[in-house]
Amino acid sequence: MNIQAEHRHPSTGPTPYDEVYYPGHVYGLTHPNHLATIAAVYGMQAAPVERCRVLELGCGVGGNLLPMAFQYPNSEFVGVDLSGVTIERGQRNIATLGLSNIKLLHCDIMNVDASFGQFDYIIAHGVYSWVPPAVREKMMMIFKQNLAPRGVCYVSYNAHPFSHLRDMVRDMMRYHTRRLTDMKGKVGQARAILKFLSDGSKANSVHGAVMRDQYNRVLKSPDELLFHDDLDDGAEAFLLHEVAEDASRHGLQYLSDADFSRRYLAGYSEEVRATLQRFPESEFMARDQYQDFIDGNGFRRTLLCHDSISLSRQIDLDFVTRFHLLSTTNPVDPGACVIDDSAMEFENQDGSRVTVTNPLLKAAYLCLGRAWPRALSFGELLDGARALLGGRHADDDEKVLTEAMFILACSGEVSFLLSRPFLLKEASEHPQASLLARRQAQTGPLVTNLLHQTVQLEDDRTRDFLQLLDGARTIDQITAEMTERFGPTIQVDQKDSAGKPADPLLLSTRESVRRSLAMVGKLGLLVA
Repeated sequence: MNIQAEHRHPSTGPTPYDEVYYPGHVYGLTHPNHLATIAAVYGMQAAPVERCRVLELGCGVGGNLLPMAFQYPNSEFVGVDLSGVTIERGQRNIATLGLSNIKLLHCDIMNVDASFGQFDYIIAHGVYSWVPPAVREKMMMIFKQNLAPRGVCYVSYNAHPFSHLRDMVRDMMRYHTRRLTDMKGKVGQARAILKFLSDGSKANSVHGAVMRDQYNRVLKSPDELLFHDDLDDGAEAFLLHEVAEDASRHGLQYLSDADFSRRYLAGYSEEVRATLQRFPESEFMARDQYQDFIDGNGFRRTLLCHDSISLSRQIDLDFVTRFHLLSTTNPVDPGACVIDDSAMEFENQDGSRVTVTNPLLKAAYLCLGRAWPRALSFGELLDGARALLGGRHADDDEKVLTEAMFILACSGEVSFLLSRPFLLKEASEHPQASLLARRQAQTGPLVTNLLHQTVQLEDDRTRDFLQLLDGARTIDQITAEMTERFGPTIQVDQKDSAGKPADPLLLSTRESVRRSLAMVGKLGLLVA
């Protein structure tokens, strides 16, 4: 990876991110596989994720970029960030994992130029709203200059109309903390003044309702996020059309929102649906802008591409048949009958539920849940559902399944991807967990799975267990080591259906290992 600007360090001094660490996270909607998928929906043929180039502006410690590089060794990844302390930390993480396909550069965005080359995917998450106008202008120039002809750019930013309310309380917090410099004091006083103002406002007034809502938001925000995002003096929000028009001025066009499910209108009134559906294809961005007005949207994840690309906004019913499908759906009652027309309820990981009566669809839901975290092609899903029904076929099976998956994909209940993720569900005789997850588990409970999601390990014992899944040990050897550490039996804490503590379960260590392997597989942490 030959990048001329590798040692072009910024001339500015320390940044707030040097002094207050901003934790690195994964953002699923920035993943190249997701970006390629959305591009394909609208008629683009983006570069395959297995062999592509990715640039991230404001990469921080590499928390988002590094897992991508780990997943796709034949692709190249470059991240730039103004914080030298953060970049050094990220470079140590790269060295620990022995990755050679990723570079994190201590570099000002203003210094990114043609020598960096072109990238199939450019990511700028949480940067655009927090930099001066000159840097935003430079970012648009980078999106145009460094984006490959069939490339996709992701840029996120604080958005209006919701940010008008957010900015109101930002002004109050920033005024109250204007003479404070340390993070803990500033964040503590920001929450304190907002609590005081929230409690003091009239409960039956619009202003009071807004203050209480904003206080609850601030109360839940991590300290680092509140410090860098809300208390930053320069943070600015935009309307979608402002960013799209700026992009157009640079030879780019609005592709779509990164969250495909925002296109789904079933949750709106009939009048709203009819109005939004009347927008012609040529005014796709305007339709999304009006939807923001209706939703009160406050954060946008916008996709851009070159304006020379011809896009198709018409989505055919059978578009889902071209992708790999995955879902966490599981039956609420595992004993419910699949083969008849009785109602069967399914629940997703996010708690949403759906009731199904059609036997083919009940079987399809079961197939998706049992396969998770593996993705199934449409053909595999159809064959699997028919197999659960004893091989029963009907002439309209494909039509019924297509219509159902179309609705579920549009609503976000079922995810769809252009490229099948690289992972296993079941453990082999020498089970191996992702090296990235094993390294992350050494320092905390939050790890990144092979679907580019953050998952939380249950306890320290699970973190210890993950370290043993290095591909060198057999299941018997893992059981022996766990027995040596924890004894011949292991107590597992349980909760009842209401989420309250229940009597603990006492398992043999061998059974505990078997259950733990199944859990690690379901979390998407086992590699092929």
